Amino acid sequence: LLFSLFSLSLQAQLNTDRVLSIGRNALYFEDYVLSIQYFNQVIQAKPYLYEPYYYRGIAKVLLEDYKGAEEDCSLALERNPFVVGIYSCRGYARQQLGDYAGAIADYSKGLEYDPVNNQLWMNRGIAYAQNKEYEQAENEFSLLISRQPGYVPAYLNRSAMNLEKKDTVKALQDIDTVLK
Repeated sequence: LLFSLFSLSLQAQLNTDRVLSIGRNALYFEDYVLSIQYFNQVIQAKPYLYEPYYYRGIAKVLLEDYKGAEEDCSLALERNPFVVGIYSCRGYARQQLGDYAGAIADYSKGLEYDPVNNQLWMNRGIAYAQNKEYEQAENEFSLLISRQPGYVPAYLNRSAMNLEKKDTVKALQDIDTVLK
C-alpha cells in the first residue's frame, strides 16, 4: 500500500513536470493560448510553483495582455523573488501599461541580482526616458556604452531619447557612431 501511494505521488510529479514542459514547448512554438491552458493545469495542481505563473506571464505579454502578465509575474514573485526574468517580464508589462516608475523599480530589483544584465539596463534607461527623466536615462545609456562600446542598442536608444528632447546634434552623433 505504501509503495503504491509513493508511486502515485511520483506519477503526479512527473505529469506536472511534463505538462509544464509541454506548455513551454507551446510557448516556444508561439501557440500562446495553448501554452496558457497547460500552465493553468499546472497552477491548478500545484499553485505554489512560480514557473507556471512566470511562463503564463510571458505568454500574456506576447498576446499583449499586459495587465494579466503583470498579475501573473507578481504571483510568481510571491513564490520566488529571486528570479531575474520575472522582474524583467513584469517591468516590461508595466512599461507597456505606462507605469514607468513601477517598471524602473522592477528593473532595478532585477539588477540587484544580475548587475551585468544589459537588457535590464537598457529597459530601465528606456523607462526613464519615457518617464521624461532624461538625465537618468542618459546615465543608463552612457554606462552601457562605457562598459560595451560596441553595444548598438544603447546608441540607438540614446539617439531616440535625444531626438525626443529635440537635441538633433547629439542624436546625430550617436547615429554616426552606429554607422561607423
